[in-house]
Amino acid sequence: MNMAKWRSYLPLATLFLLMIVGSLLSDKFLTYANLMNLLQYSAESALIAVGMTLVILTGGIDLSVGSVVALTAVVSANTQHLGVWGILAVVILIGALVGALNGVVLTKFRVEPFMATLATMAIFRAVALWYTNGGPIIGTVTPAFSNIANGSLLGIPLPAVYVVVVFILGYFVLNRTPFGRHVLAVGGGEETSRLFGIKVERVKVIVYIISGVLAALAGLLITSRIGMGEPRSGFQFELVAIAVVIVGGTSLTGGRGTIGGSFIGLLIFAVVMNIMNLLNISSFVQPIVRGLIIILAALAISRMVKSKSSAAETS
Repeated sequence: MNMAKWRSYLPLATLFLLMIVGSLLSDKFLTYANLMNLLQYSAESALIAVGMTLVILTGGIDLSVGSVVALTAVVSANTQHLGVWGILAVVILIGALVGALNGVVLTKFRVEPFMATLATMAIFRAVALWYTNGGPIIGTVTPAFSNIANGSLLGIPLPAVYVVVVFILGYFVLNRTPFGRHVLAVGGGEETSRLFGIKVERVKVIVYIISGVLAALAGLLITSRIGMGEPRSGFQFELVAIAVVIVGGTSLTGGRGTIGGSFIGLLIFAVVMNIMNLLNISSFVQPIVRGLIIILAALAISRMVKSKSSAAETS
């Protein structure tokens, strides 16, 4: 097995090592309750990470997801009279619209994804704050809506179920559908994709719509979990999602990466945060550790790319 192949297993090896470390540092780590808790509180990040994976695979980036979370968090808290299914429909519609806006801006107006979604990140956050006059919406969440994030299925917390389901669906879309193959092709080379008849602009708009919808559902989950609509929800969620995708081995230049890798990346971050919580490490220190993980992942990926380039030049 060559070095590049070994490096592709690096995220999984890292997760395995962290699991061992966690079990040694705390006897609570490998308990069923703690592992379910770990998955349960990763649900919002899981939703956003799947959408971000598809976006990055096309060579794009979506910085607006955290602000979309905030927007749908407050809207879902203020539309409780519609019932659970009505709220769900409104949230999905909002997510699709903001995702389509991102996609159209960067495809039709040729704005770089970073700049386009940086602008909409500011706009959507401002709309969420304006919608609530800067304060939370409290006292509106119904028990039925609260059950979305606080209920269970056969003893398993529903958010943990959502994590597994969203990654399975993401894997199916990317690996078992023509659309998934088009996503990888676009990230590998837009001009080549056009020569093969792939509608590049359409693929890009669709991945941003998917990202928007999943971020919107994450906002709904947060409101269901905490029982109020908080316009400051989703702060830095976009950075966490990008970090999860990078740690999972997806290339920021597009065309290379997997949904399974992003799942491993999510678990790596979740396990690290969980261990620090079990050890009562200061919340001010935790972002430092998160940043160090991102740097290490970036270095590993950079070396992988360089080794592949060197191999291609010598062959």
